[in-house]
Amino acid sequence: MMATAEHAPDLVAADQLLDLTDQLGMASCREFVGNYVSLWQDRFDRLRLAVMNDDDDAAMDVVLSIKIASEMAGAQRLAGLAYRAQQQLRLDGAAGLASMLGSIAVCGRETMACLLASLD
Repeated sequence: MMATAEHAPDLVAADQLLDLTDQLGMASCREFVGNYVSLWQDRFDRLRLAVMNDDDDAAMDVVLSIKIASEMAGAQRLAGLAYRAQQQLRLDGAAGLASMLGSIAVCGRETMACLLASLD
């Protein structure tokens, strides 16, 4: 999993993936990362829907899910964006996240590609 982190060190933290591998074992770590990647689009879709519906509670639920799962998967840039989204949500509600959706989507796609490559 480290080769991918070398290509995009600010997307995925190799040391966190190594720690996760040490804690869970290689097979379980790969399964966790695979599940994290497979859930990304649903998480992002739920965030976009919460923003469109100006649903603060749903937006916070998704933002926290993205932040925590990203931290666990070593997806540090995406976790940072989720943290900033959490702060923005507290200030301006779900509608205030509209301007962040594009950068979250791009970062998510890049992160998922990086993590998928790490599974090879």
